[in-house]
Amino acid sequence: MNLADRFMPTPEFSERHARVIDAPRDAVWDAVTDFSFRDLRLAAPLFAARAVIGIAANGPRYRTPKGEMFIPLAQDQGRQRVFGLLGRWWRFGGADARADIRDAETFEAFDEPGYGKAILVFELEDAGPGRTRVVTRTRVVTTDAGAHRAMARYWRLIRPGSGFIRHLMLASVDRRARAAASAANEPWSSEPV
Repeated sequence: MNLADRFMPTPEFSERHARVIDAPRDAVWDAVTDFSFRDLRLAAPLFAARAVIGIAANGPRYRTPKGEMFIPLAQDQGRQRVFGLLGRWWRFGGADARADIRDAETFEAFDEPGYGKAILVFELEDAGPGRTRVVTRTRVVTTDAGAHRAMARYWRLIRPGSGFIRHLMLASVDRRARAAASAANEPWSSEPV
């Protein structure tokens, strides 16, 4: 079963990106599991620009996101991981995310008007001997018509940057997985150095 469809079968906004990595599935899975947004140094200007817009739009109400924003929702070991996020991202830091929703059950049940619900999915597929295709899916639904209109404006603004970040995520997973696969294939020697 596709976990993305379990949590969000009919997204209002979505994007998909994929990359074939020259590494076995277990190395790629470990790289996906170890992924951190801190690995995306090239995306720092995008995050900084968002913060500047947030400060300009919200003044002293602006809050930098704290802690882990993404909620682990589900995983199928070695195949799929799904994370969720709730918020009013179009406010650029003014009541951005909901930190009180921390599990799959409360995420699925959440329907408070004026919010967006997003999922970020990593999917792994075999792509030939020693190769793995990693797919990222981003899906978003909104909880009412007003949130949909706000999200549509926001999506038009951030969509190119979001796609760029997904490509950086895939490149980070690629680097980690190939490094791990390479290290695993190096001959071990017991000779003193």
